[in-house]
Amino acid sequence: MAKGTATIDDLLNSLSREEVAPLYLLYGEEDFLTDEGIAAITDAVFGSGDREFNFDAVSAAERDVREIVAIATSFPMMADRRVVVVRDVDKVIGKDADVLTSYCENPSRSTCLILVAVRPDLRKKPYVTIKRNGLVFESKPLYDNQLPGWITSRVEKQGRQITQEACKLLTAYVGASLREVQNEIEKLSIYIGERKEISADDVAAVVGLSKEYSVFELQKAIGVRDLRRSVEIVHHMLEGGESVPFILIMLTSYFTALWKLYDMRRKGVPPRNQAAEARINPYFFQEYAEALNRFSLTELERAFVLLAAADEQSKTSSVDPLQIMSGLLVQLVGQGEFSFSA
Repeated sequence: MAKGTATIDDLLNSLSREEVAPLYLLYGEEDFLTDEGIAAITDAVFGSGDREFNFDAVSAAERDVREIVAIATSFPMMADRRVVVVRDVDKVIGKDADVLTSYCENPSRSTCLILVAVRPDLRKKPYVTIKRNGLVFESKPLYDNQLPGWITSRVEKQGRQITQEACKLLTAYVGASLREVQNEIEKLSIYIGERKEISADDVAAVVGLSKEYSVFELQKAIGVRDLRRSVEIVHHMLEGGESVPFILIMLTSYFTALWKLYDMRRKGVPPRNQAAEARINPYFFQEYAEALNRFSLTELERAFVLLAAADEQSKTSSVDPLQIMSGLLVQLVGQGEFSFSA
């Protein structure tokens, strides 16, 4: 019976106890986790056995629901169970929803039916019935401050370790796509060979970055209001092929974190809770806290105006990107002279 909406981690834990249900709903926007859930259920059903004749994957947007039900009610061939994966279930409406609901009222015990949706209305058919007679798991995208922990856990499952700085670099340069992050973790595992720890230098080598001239070093330089160093880093980042939009996105995220931290302080949130509520990785909280002490509220608010203006200029003018970014940094960090070697 359904235990209420849970996460894919809960699903994996239940499967580790060899609990396989006849009916599942996996829903949510993080398709990587959904696919992992499907693979885990399938492996739990078949183990190392042959699945060729007893596995079907269809789309409810392309196949008639009655045909899908017929597949789900057919007996497995030379096996105890079959697995049927049905994607795009949120496209099933009207009378078709009634047909699927009827099946879910009494799902076949010799079939493991995995229904997949992105944004289902769980108050309607067939989801009410699925929740009553099956198991429901949500694939939720992770918040930015959850990614380092997720990366660390993934790496540890491989019997390795990853440094905090390496996590931070990987998160920023790969983005929030768990599929892409996992791909990079696999590349890193191959790259380090027999070594047990992934460093920031390893990430820089695999992803093609320069640790010395990364967006994190830029944020640090801005945080201590070092104009010369800020412009130097941006210069090297642009020379290395980094795009202005990416830099602006990351700087916007940085100032957003600072503004949220300011808001936490204003509300009197205890320091021990500020990192979580401002969605700042606790490993780097002190760095943000010290940077916030160097910016007034007016400067924080003005930063968003300046970033938006630089973004618009980069998209609508022929001004050199370095000139755009240098002008932005002068206004963000403060007046001062700077020079660098081309």
